Amino acid sequence: MSQMTFGFDEREPEQPRKHKEPLKEPVQALEGTEVEMKTQPLLDFLLETKRIRLVDVKLAELLIGTDTSQKNEVFYLILLLAVAQQSQHSCLDLNAINWQNPFAIREQAVSDASIAAPDIISPFSENYDAQQAETQLMAAACVGDDKPLLLFANKLYFARLAQYETVLASRLSHLAAKPLNIDETALTALLTEYFPDEAHREDPADPIKTLNWQKVACAIAATKGFSVITGGPGTGKTTTVTKLLAIMQSLYASAPLTIKLVAPTGKAAARLSESILGAKQKLSMIPKDIAPLIPETAQTIHRLLGVIPHTNKFRHNKRNPLHLDVLIIDEASMVDLSLMAKLIEALPSHARLILLGDKDQLASVDTGSILSDLCQGLTLEKMPAYSQARAEQLNRVCFNNRAVLSHSEDSYLLSDCIAFLQQSYRFDGKSGIGQLAQAVNTNSQGLLGYVEQTVNEGGFSDLKLNYNVINKPIEHFVQLAAQHYQAYLTLIREGAGVAKVHNAFSDYQLLAAVKEGDYGVNSLNLRIEKALSQQGLISPYQRHYLGMPIMISQNDYQLKLFNGDIGILMHDEQGQLKAMFIDEQENIRAFSPARLPAHDKVYAMTIHKSQGSEFAYTAMILPPINQANQGINRQLVYTGITRAKNTFELVADKNVLLMAMNKSVTRASGLFDRLKHAAS
Repeated sequence: MSQMTFGFDEREPEQPRKHKEPLKEPVQALEGTEVEMKTQPLLDFLLETKRIRLVDVKLAELLIGTDTSQKNEVFYLILLLAVAQQSQHSCLDLNAINWQNPFAIREQAVSDASIAAPDIISPFSENYDAQQAETQLMAAACVGDDKPLLLFANKLYFARLAQYETVLASRLSHLAAKPLNIDETALTALLTEYFPDEAHREDPADPIKTLNWQKVACAIAATKGFSVITGGPGTGKTTTVTKLLAIMQSLYASAPLTIKLVAPTGKAAARLSESILGAKQKLSMIPKDIAPLIPETAQTIHRLLGVIPHTNKFRHNKRNPLHLDVLIIDEASMVDLSLMAKLIEALPSHARLILLGDKDQLASVDTGSILSDLCQGLTLEKMPAYSQARAEQLNRVCFNNRAVLSHSEDSYLLSDCIAFLQQSYRFDGKSGIGQLAQAVNTNSQGLLGYVEQTVNEGGFSDLKLNYNVINKPIEHFVQLAAQHYQAYLTLIREGAGVAKVHNAFSDYQLLAAVKEGDYGVNSLNLRIEKALSQQGLISPYQRHYLGMPIMISQNDYQLKLFNGDIGILMHDEQGQLKAMFIDEQENIRAFSPARLPAHDKVYAMTIHKSQGSEFAYTAMILPPINQANQGINRQLVYTGITRAKNTFELVADKNVLLMAMNKSVTRASGLFDRLKHAAS
């Protein structure tokens, strides 16, 4: 089993920090046994190198209290749990820890430390293992039901996160098992109407990939209280959902369903609205009396739940449920554990829940990896693990009783709720973006070699590969980015409208994997700003200036501005400089720059911040090998590639790309185990 690495934030990796001044107040040695005294240099070292925080030490001391018999091991297990949570793991998986080096101390990590690396890098004995850890934790006063810490399936939790997982597993299992009274004859007829070419799509040579998964997805979601529709970019998730909503409203024509569409960010909600509207206009088979019943406007999850200012609570909750029959969540991979649990609790008992998203994208910036947990074991090479009864039902309504879908004995309850869209309609065999994304996602160096050769021979016009980042100065790429940004700045000078300026700005976006260093977001923003200033397009001599693009970095519930929202500073009708935002309903919202919450310039943004967005031309820059750190991974690079709609440019040291392809990051979670436990 792969071992966990804690102590580094894998969301938006930064370059190693230079050592700051030592702590003014030395950490007091833990009172107790000789073993505890030997680990004190380790504790000092962990604090000095910022692997742990002083607040974590105080919390661990508070939790172990007077339990001196177990103090040392339990104390360090609590520290490891705190570090795991800071890296967005839901829990500490005891089976995945390297007990001889649990804090992943490496030689290069101690170069900036003011103290030498301790001789003892582990507080645990040589033969210490997960079983011993579990035994000691079970005996600790702070672990157990109604206690601050909880053990489940060899995993240690803070009780709050354990409660979120329990709520989520229980409610999803209930939704998945809830019987629905569906007219299968009517459903079969509707599926045939909306997917008339099914017989011409199946290829015996590749039955899994060419099977009409969109049709299967509609059948799954129409017959279950809970469903997941996952797939890569361009696989038609929103087109599928539009057809699904038409089918569901047709089945319930006598009493139309109340349907709500949500996404984690305003940008993602706007994209969902645009996609649904576009799909409705293209799908001529939707009856005129059904089309108005399909919602076209999405909103953020926070807006749907109703934020209560200055709290982490919402107006809609278990006691005040939402008013809806069907809830569809797009970009579900971005939703963290806490928000999803609160959203699930706010659903009325009769409601259906449908999750959309790409299981291979980066997980949420906060704790959890829900979509990845739900789709565990799902691959392109094999059929989803449907139960026998489920496979028979889907074959009946989708394929006229032909045994197209097989069943598996290894299925669990939620397996029957998952559809995996596998055919890309945006990226076909002629698409370099699609081929590169697949090469990275499957860690296929063979496919990567094919992509590179095709690009070198003049093929894949949608793809540009720049591997020569060492010999080619960074200023070259900065100038190229500045050229792209000239378009929206010219429109501002010409007095164009807010929507037109925003659209021009979003045509191009530079993404970076890190924040610091020459190849980081902070440096790139300053360099691009300087280049545009030299061209006379901006005058960045004040904190806020005409044409400045900004991204909100801190939620402001009163202004209803949220982390990730993008605005552009423009003059309003009175000539006042305002930050202009466009919300998910396409409404223009103007704010005085002085009123804005924390925000950053966004000529370049981190790949994480780009999730839920799409750009006609996307450029992504990765640092050279000597500046790259462990935060560069497969999911990060895949997410960056799949932000591109028409053109993708990669600026990278090829060794970094290969390193990223070979490193897949997972988050510790017990959700999958809880779902299996809840279903048994």
